[in-house]
Amino acid sequence: MFKRSYYGLLATVSLSSFGDVFGLLAMEWLVYEITASKLAMGAMALCYTIPEVTLRLLGSPLSDRLHRGRFMAILASVRLLALLLPLSLGFAGQLQLWHLYMAAVLSGACSALFLPTAMAVVPEVAGEHKLMRAFSVIDGCRNAAALLGPALAGALTALTGALPTLGINAVCYTAAIMTLLSLPAMEKPAAPETSMSLQAYISDIREGFSFYRKFPAMLSIMGMVSISNMSSVAIWTMMVPFVREVLHRDAAAMGTLTTASSFGTLAGLAVISWVGEIKRRRTVMLCSLAATGLFNALLGLFPSYPFAIIALCAAGAAGPFFGSLSSSLHGTLVPSSLQGRVNSIRFLIGGGLQPVGAFAGAAIAETYGLSFLFLSLGLLPILCSVAASFLPNLKNLDGNLSELHNKLHEDAYNKELTI
Repeated sequence: MFKRSYYGLLATVSLSSFGDVFGLLAMEWLVYEITASKLAMGAMALCYTIPEVTLRLLGSPLSDRLHRGRFMAILASVRLLALLLPLSLGFAGQLQLWHLYMAAVLSGACSALFLPTAMAVVPEVAGEHKLMRAFSVIDGCRNAAALLGPALAGALTALTGALPTLGINAVCYTAAIMTLLSLPAMEKPAAPETSMSLQAYISDIREGFSFYRKFPAMLSIMGMVSISNMSSVAIWTMMVPFVREVLHRDAAAMGTLTTASSFGTLAGLAVISWVGEIKRRRTVMLCSLAATGLFNALLGLFPSYPFAIIALCAAGAAGPFFGSLSSSLHGTLVPSSLQGRVNSIRFLIGGGLQPVGAFAGAAIAETYGLSFLFLSLGLLPILCSVAASFLPNLKNLDGNLSELHNKLHEDAYNKELTI
């Protein structure tokens, strides 16, 4: 059994994930209704991803310095205010494009540290020997929320418009904040006496990177994540134009496609839970990456609504094998005192190319068409996985990690003694 704090954290992450499905679809739909421009869609993604990448670097030590539960509540509160801006102006009939961009900037800034902080809390509230299951349950609930949300969001948007859909996101964040405030007090991470100095803060950021310097195999993994995420962001940023211009469908169809992807993800997570511990991590992760890219590429070759449902479901099923193994590796290998910083750097590296993907995806779609975009950027993860199969350091991911785990934690302990 997990601690009560774990279930509260699980509820918080699930609520925020469920609400974000509504908010993302609503804001993208509003941008496209106002502009009917693919470049405006790409600019929307840039407004979200640039602050997200920047704050993940500059704010990475905060998760290890502050009370994590309170910090998450503050981030969720700012995110709620960001949602209320376009929501209130929309109902007043004063909504403009820059209001949506401003909301995206604030949302991206908060998202940069919210999920890394939540992931840093998991080893504390779940226990070291339950990490694989703990991360899988969280991933499963996030994707269950994403499974239920898109179809509901699409149907609500088609029925009432995008603003009530955005309102659901605000309600979910209100509930998430209340859940966080009701959690048992979490222990504040230990910090050195010089923790308020600029030099110590910069040193904290460097320590976040130090994990990847000591374990280059994980840096290789995050490099692949970065390329895969760049491809996925480019494709999903153009999903609304794909649904409207290529498939000739409405918001309900957009929600159904997102639900198909989430259903596949949930199925993949169920298989992972059934299989249990995976020893041949390198092979499974590379196959997962290649399969995800393949099914995304096929969207460009067979642009029909029934096939899109099947392809996105299959891509969703392939993805968790990479993601869950990456999360469990980080949870196992990263010392608890570095969890916040390393998770922030992890998401920074993984999402570092997302702004490039958002802008490049919009430019490619505008110039060469949506089918070419899906085909070319779907093939990119396949080529990446083939190239990575020749990297010798990835063999360190296979088998028993206890010896490597003990070495990394001993190094962290020795460093603390020298402070």
